Amino acid sequence: MARLRLPTVLACLACATACGNDDTSLPADGGDSETAGNGVLYETCPTTCATTPTCTGDQILSCCTCIEPPVNDAQRTPCGQMSDYCDEAPPDPVNVACLMESGWPEPPPVDPPTVTVRGVVDVYGNGNTSAGGDITVEFYRMAADGSTDGAAIGTDLATLAACDESLLPAVFESGDEATCCPGACQELLPDTSDCTPESGDCRQLWLYEVAGIPTSTPLILHTSGDRLFWKDLYYSNVFFFPEEEEPGGYVYYRAKTLSVDDWRGIPASAGDFDGIAPGQGAVAGEIHDCDNVKLVSAMVGVNPAPGILVYFNGVEEKPYPNTMRRSTNIDSLYAALEIPPGQVRVSALAQVEGVGLVNLGWWDAQVIADALTVVTIRGTRPTQVSAAP
Repeated sequence: MARLRLPTVLACLACATACGNDDTSLPADGGDSETAGNGVLYETCPTTCATTPTCTGDQILSCCTCIEPPVNDAQRTPCGQMSDYCDEAPPDPVNVACLMESGWPEPPPVDPPTVTVRGVVDVYGNGNTSAGGDITVEFYRMAADGSTDGAAIGTDLATLAACDESLLPAVFESGDEATCCPGACQELLPDTSDCTPESGDCRQLWLYEVAGIPTSTPLILHTSGDRLFWKDLYYSNVFFFPEEEEPGGYVYYRAKTLSVDDWRGIPASAGDFDGIAPGQGAVAGEIHDCDNVKLVSAMVGVNPAPGILVYFNGVEEKPYPNTMRRSTNIDSLYAALEIPPGQVRVSALAQVEGVGLVNLGWWDAQVIADALTVVTIRGTRPTQVSAAP
């Protein structure tokens, strides 16, 4: 059984203009049992690429990306090792049902209802929230090319003082997080030891609330703040659904911001010692199965190819690259560094026990200069099947 600290926040993108053609319908061979000529099951992407990458060595061309072949069977991350998007013991098999035609999600309705989105903004890695000031949270409709479509449809200035435990759902916490920094409005700082309630090792989180956000609609969530402290983040895969509403009449979403120090430090620890070049961007995210559970041993492909593709250390409080890893860790994180601005395709493969070599999903997003684009794979998306026969 999966434990999702957040409601299941699906994300999808159906365009194929930069890394595919304009036809968003699924290929004729995208059924439940057939594979493409590369031996990969469930490739639900368009059959042609506008820019076909040149794969090298043993790399597999799948959904217009070059991906290293998996070495180990994929596994779901247990909740004892991560606090969200995890699987309660004993772990269940990797769920690939939404990749098969019989399990594709319903296409979005013509006139979807709206919801109020409420949540916290926390920090990806290091960063002093008190010193960094407030964070602006903006929602945009996503255009066909993965960019923001027009003006923001909702915005809020997230503040530390506004955070109230009674407004938020209970979070799953363990260890020092539960004893020293309990609740949804604060979290344990990285690199803490012997934490006590009086030690000052907790950082407060920002609260935001935005009304009138359409459901079943591909959205982009943008977080930004004082540029001396924070880098811009663009979540390109955000979807909300009416059934996700909490009893208080809102949908909960936990967003993040990234410190300037980590924008510099994470690439350096991945081997990009000069840091991401000015004018370039980066993509990072997680790989989940059809239950929205993090996967270990998944492989990621990105087109255009990044300067560096790296996986992480599996440490939730302080995620940093592990250059020795060749697949996702228990945190399911990857990062693709040094990508030029413009459209980008992300896809993932896994070897699934009893099933075979599987494409876990794909979508196209926009890389923004000097910013991080967050792209998490969560299987087939509703708008990716809206034109299917």
